[in-house]
Amino acid sequence: MAARRSQTLSADEKRVLLERIADLELRMRHLEARVRREAAEARARGTTGGLRAAARVVRPERPRPRCPGCTLELPKGPRGVECVWCGFRFDAHELFAGRQPRAHKRR
Repeated sequence: MAARRSQTLSADEKRVLLERIADLELRMRHLEARVRREAAEARARGTTGGLRAAARVVRPERPRPRCPGCTLELPKGPRGVECVWCGFRFDAHELFAGRQPRAHKRR
C-alpha cells in the first residue's frame, strides 16, 4: 500500500507552489496573447495558416474494395487469389461477373 502524503504543507512549500502557479498563469496569458495576435495578422493578410490550407487539399478517400463472398473490406496491399477472411476465390467471381444472376425457382 502506498504511503499517504501529509495533508498539511509547510509555509515554504505553499510559497513555492503559489510561485509556480503564478508563473504558469503568466505563461498562459503570454501564449494566449501571442495566438490572438498571430490570428489577427493572418486575417489581415487574408490567409488562415498552413493547417487550413492543407485541409482544403485533402481528397475524399476511395471506398475500400470488398470481398464478394463475405463483403468485408480487403486489407491494403496486393490482392491474393483468395479472400483473407472467408477464403472466397476471386477468380470464381470474375468468371460470372458479366452474367446476370439466375432467378431462383419456387417449388
